Amino acid sequence: MTHAPDGGPLIPTGSGVIDAEHSSILDLLSAMTAGGPVGPAELTALRLEVAEHFATETVEMAVLTAERRERHEQAHRSYLASIDALIETAERGDPLTGDDANRLMLWFIVHSNTADTELVEAARRAGDEPPMISMDEWLDSLDEADRDALRS
Repeated sequence: MTHAPDGGPLIPTGSGVIDAEHSSILDLLSAMTAGGPVGPAELTALRLEVAEHFATETVEMAVLTAERRERHEQAHRSYLASIDALIETAERGDPLTGDDANRLMLWFIVHSNTADTELVEAARRAGDEPPMISMDEWLDSLDEADRDALRS
């Protein structure tokens, strides 16, 4: 498993809200992969937490290109469908394997460390205003250039 500089599996995205939500989801997944119970209740709790998190990210995705936003949202829909399938399996009384929980964990870590980190960076860049210069400052700079040229 890839580890972030602090030794954890998730790389901080730089968004306090997204990182806090990632941490909560990681806690649920960690309990499942550590041999904790993985039944309909645990999976439903995970699904609710993940769906709320994806709603948070959807707001941030406005800065992405339409194609990139659709790929990110498709990844979210696919992950939720995987959780839904596991909920159905658990509700039928079929046992879930450690591999099922590990796959959920691995997908979440990879997605968080790549797509979500990219999303936060794109949102940060979009929020940066280009440097502004006033008309007076610009005209003054032209005058300075003219004065410098005359001195030469």
